[in-house]
Amino acid sequence: MLGGEAHLGDVDDWCRVFVSARDALVLVWLTWVALHAFGDPTFARWMLTAMAVSFALLFGISTARSTRLQIEYFASELDRERTEIRENFDHEREEVVSLYAAKGFREPLLGQVVDTLCSDEDRLLKVMMEEELGLQMHHVPHPLVVGLWNFGGAAAAGLALAVPLVWMSPGGAHLWMPIGGAALMSIIAVIASRATRRSAIEFFTTGLVTAIVTGGVAYFLSLWLSGFSNGPPTP
Repeated sequence: MLGGEAHLGDVDDWCRVFVSARDALVLVWLTWVALHAFGDPTFARWMLTAMAVSFALLFGISTARSTRLQIEYFASELDRERTEIRENFDHEREEVVSLYAAKGFREPLLGQVVDTLCSDEDRLLKVMMEEELGLQMHHVPHPLVVGLWNFGGAAAAGLALAVPLVWMSPGGAHLWMPIGGAALMSIIAVIASRATRRSAIEFFTTGLVTAIVTGGVAYFLSLWLSGFSNGPPTP
């Protein structure tokens, strides 16, 4: 969860919706575990519904902002590299020679390749961005679109876990939260696996282990803190 499942793509990749959905499940689960340790207050079911929407909004805003920062960084590097090409062309050409010599190109082919790349500014700019800086030039969706993707995925998953509690007794909730949460997480893992051709077991296990470890900490810490919920004893 903390690693962000980098193998699913960049933050602007729509496949990251599955990460947001899974992490929203974990956060709703943690909230319920903490409330359970405090004695299952009557407002818990409604609070979880509100928190599910809030967590989804958090994921939507954070991914939109991350995408915006990514675009700004890419644009600044593009402008900087373009300025260097226009103001110090000979140095940039030497860098291209070094890059392709390191790839195994030798004269006269090396000179021909360098001449071809340097004959067009846009082509040279693309080469320097990708070869020197390691920044792949690709279409990036608008940050608002990315935010809506992740908000929708996280909201759907979080509400699917939280809303059924509105009609359940506390005893039913104790069964639904672990079983329903695991079932929803497995569904997300299978869909993510088909969309990304990655391991569903790995995706599911990462979320499950995260939920168990953090849930255990949340429960026992909340249980301990519940002893102070009524405030210090009066003399």
